[in-house]
Amino acid sequence: MFLFTTTYQGMVKKSPLSEIPGPSAQSFTMVKVNDGDELGWYHLTNGKDEVLLVTASGMAIRFSEEEVRGMGLVAAGVMGIKLQNDDYLIGATLIPSNGDVFLVATDGTAKRLNQKQFPRQGRYGQGVIAWKLPEDVQVAGVAAGKGTRRLTVDLAKMATKFIRIDEAPLQGRTARGKQIIDLKEGDRVTGLILPREFPRPAAKSNSQKPKRKTTPRSRAGSSSKKR
Repeated sequence: MFLFTTTYQGMVKKSPLSEIPGPSAQSFTMVKVNDGDELGWYHLTNGKDEVLLVTASGMAIRFSEEEVRGMGLVAAGVMGIKLQNDDYLIGATLIPSNGDVFLVATDGTAKRLNQKQFPRQGRYGQGVIAWKLPEDVQVAGVAAGKGTRRLTVDLAKMATKFIRIDEAPLQGRTARGKQIIDLKEGDRVTGLILPREFPRPAAKSNSQKPKRKTTPRSRAGSSSKKR
């Protein structure tokens, strides 16, 4: 298992979990972040997962994490995508075996894309155009998963919104998307969170269920059935 981290400037790093110290009161450096950059996302990976990076201008790149060698905690990592001008990342996600890619823009529009819309490329390329938006609108967040997965949408002024991935239409990379969040004047979408899902405990088999104690009927022959 590995810890895969991504910064806003597109720096990615893969660290073996064995490199991370155990429980301790002492802090440690998980990844060295360059000046002017910030750590944005982290994922637990199996070493062969596929990563999707998406930028504010609507560019996206998909590559295998096998292209990123394992590094120690003091390393800064390697570049995952070539950013143009003042562009920056708005999200990093793992491509699931089953599910779509969800994109939401700052104006409240969103769309779903089949993962086949994103061809696998080599790390540190320019990527492909995932969404062509007006100059005053940017991509605000990305998530991937089945349509029933719930997302948390952060807004600049209003309270957070909860939506499902399948509320956005399934479209291509050239499509404009659909308005799924009504915004008040001056408000905008600032980010997207995909809550982590934990597996539910398996139900006990019938053989493990405790036997119910039976109460003998009264001699008067009254029924135990409820009316």
